[in-house]
Amino acid sequence: MSLKAGDITAASEMSKAIFDQLDKNLMSQTDKDAMKAADLEVIRAGWRKLAYSIAQGITDYINANLEIIGVKTAVTGNTGQGGTDLHTHSVNLTGVQSSSGIGHAKTET
Repeated sequence: MSLKAGDITAASEMSKAIFDQLDKNLMSQTDKDAMKAADLEVIRAGWRKLAYSIAQGITDYINANLEIIGVKTAVTGNTGQGGTDLHTHSVNLTGVQSSSGIGHAKTET
């Protein structure tokens, strides 16, 4: 899964997921129904900006600070038959992460 903040309209990606929760939890449906539509839209516009700001902050932080540590890959077994005499070779490979693991996350904004 890629980390995508979305945009200031909070129409998609992480900003939409955050906006949907803000819209659901910060004001009851009864209070929303009692408001003028224009007033509610002004409030929601602020929530959209807040949602995008939170989403962008999260993706920026994760991209800069995520640590991936201790990655190890091992392959053991035999190769397939090949060559003129159709023999196999044994394989025993192990790859171990050698970097610090910081900043390896990719995000799209």
